[in-house]
Amino acid sequence: MDTIEAPAMRVEPTARIMPVRKVEDTIVALIDHSRLRRECLKLALTQHSSAWRVLDLGSVADALRLAAAGQRFDLVLLGAATSDHIDLEEIEALRRALPETPVVVAAENNDPQRARLILGAGTRGFLPTSLSLKVLMGALDLVLAGGIYVPSSLIEAGAARNGPAAPPRPVHEEPWKDLTRRQRDVLALIAEGKSNKLIADALEMSESTVKAHVKQIIKRLHVANRTQAALIATGAATGLPLQRGARLAARA
Repeated sequence: MDTIEAPAMRVEPTARIMPVRKVEDTIVALIDHSRLRRECLKLALTQHSSAWRVLDLGSVADALRLAAAGQRFDLVLLGAATSDHIDLEEIEALRRALPETPVVVAAENNDPQRARLILGAGTRGFLPTSLSLKVLMGALDLVLAGGIYVPSSLIEAGAARNGPAAPPRPVHEEPWKDLTRRQRDVLALIAEGKSNKLIADALEMSESTVKAHVKQIIKRLHVANRTQAALIATGAATGLPLQRGARLAARA
C-alpha cells in the first residue's frame, strides 16, 4: 500500500515578548498646615504629571511617622504662609529621616535672609509663592532631576544686601580660590541648578567624575551640601560673582 508523506511544516521561531516594565510612581509628600493650600497644590501637582502620587500631610510629624513605617518619598514639598513659618529644626529632622529625598520649601519670600537660611539648611529649593504654577512645576522637575532651584529674586536681594560699594575681598579670601579650573566649571553649572547628568553632558565628562568634583567642591568651600555651594557661586551668600570664563570652551 502506497503511503503519502505529508509536507513538512516550517515552524517559525516565536518572538520573545519582553515584559513591560512598570514605571514606579513619583511619591510626593506635600506638607502644609493649611488645608486649602494643600488641596490647591495637590490638584496642580496631579495635573502636572499622572505619574505623581501626592500624599498631603498636615505636619512634618505626620511625614516622619510614615517614613519610620517604611514609606518611600521621592520629593518633600514643605509649604507655609511665609518663610518665617518654616521651622529649620523640622527641615533638619526631615533630612535625617530621609537623607536621599530632596526637600523643597514653598512660601512667601517676606524675608530674604530667612530664605537663605532655609536653603543653607540643606533644602534643594526655595519657591516663592509669587511664582507661576508653570515655573513652580518646572522647578520641581529640576529638583527631581538632581538640580537646585534658587529664585533670581533671592540672588538679587543678596547682591543688594552686600551693596555695590563694598570693598572687594582680597584674592586670598575668595571662597573658590582652592578650586581647580574644572571644579569652577562644575560649580558654575551647579549654580544654574543643573543636575550631575546635565553637567556631565555640558562638560563632556562622566557622571562619576562630576560627583567626584562636587565632593571636592563641597570640601574645599567648607560647606555642608551643594545648595550652599550654589549660594556661594551665585553671590547670594558672599556677594561675589563666580568667574565663569573657563566654561566658554566647554560650550563652544
